Amino acid sequence: MDQNHIDDVPAASEIAGQVTAQHGMIRSAFHAAKSGSAEQQEAATQHLLRLLAMHEAAEQLTVHPALARAGGGAIGVGDDRMAEEEQAVQLAERLQSLDHGSYEHKMQFRLLEEAVTHHATSEETSELPLFGDLDATERLTIGQALHAVAAAVEGDCPIEYGPFATMVQDTKAWLAG
Repeated sequence: MDQNHIDDVPAASEIAGQVTAQHGMIRSAFHAAKSGSAEQQEAATQHLLRLLAMHEAAEQLTVHPALARAGGGAIGVGDDRMAEEEQAVQLAERLQSLDHGSYEHKMQFRLLEEAVTHHATSEETSELPLFGDLDATERLTIGQALHAVAAAVEGDCPIEYGPFATMVQDTKAWLAG
């Protein structure tokens, strides 16, 4: 890493703050998807799923591999979170297949919310403390990916709404691009 970019490298606490902030955005998006008219809830659910897909893609591409290299892999931290993320993908895809507003959709939504809340809490307790073990290049890469996701979701998002797994893959390609 050249000297010109050394000031751009976020501290471990800043990256942890970015992750926590996005988890807060996701929790707020879950709340929004349960409020308002049926049309507002459907639009909010699509926003939630796109945010969730993009956030998970950024973590899968940057956070989990970096933590595995930094020693978290020895205790299975990344493996546990990746398994939870796979469960969330399955729950999100099932949610998308159901009629919005139906009883089944509401139940699936609750299951997804519970799984995502558990996952976020697990990340905050098991992964965020390990960020101090990451080198400057890894912290910069993670910080840039998380920033790009936050900016894209709040602005002109380059990821089209669609099947959840496709949004995850499209986000990975966009971030790697």
